[in-house]
Amino acid sequence: MPDLRRFAVHTARRWAIGKDPYDTLALVVSELVTNVVLHSGSPDVALLITFDGVDLTVEVTDNGRWLAHDAGGPALEKRASFGRGLELVRAYTTSCTVLATAAGTRVTAAIPVIEPDASRIEVREHSGSTRFGQLLGYG
Repeated sequence: MPDLRRFAVHTARRWAIGKDPYDTLALVVSELVTNVVLHSGSPDVALLITFDGVDLTVEVTDNGRWLAHDAGGPALEKRASFGRGLELVRAYTTSCTVLATAAGTRVTAAIPVIEPDASRIEVREHSGSTRFGQLLGYG
């Protein structure tokens, strides 16, 4: 997991993004990859990061299935500090979607880098659909 966080932050820094979203990016990647490890049973995880000039988008995909919580697991007090990863991701992003299928799960989250305003919208329309992206898979 530290490798994926470093990869994500290193990639975003190469894109010379003005606002400093790197701590948020590291947190989002960490939470989403942790969910794969703890809840999906997937031996593989893929991380895709894109930047469209406005948002950094993080997509984490696995080929597992969500595992049911063990009723005989840790006491409620011990579990209270877990299970809030997606809530945390949603608090730091402008959108977070989860698509769970029989083939696996894909979670996509958008981290705002540029604050919305009228001048940004005009510049974005003239800039075309250029996107930067990096993909790293483990498995």
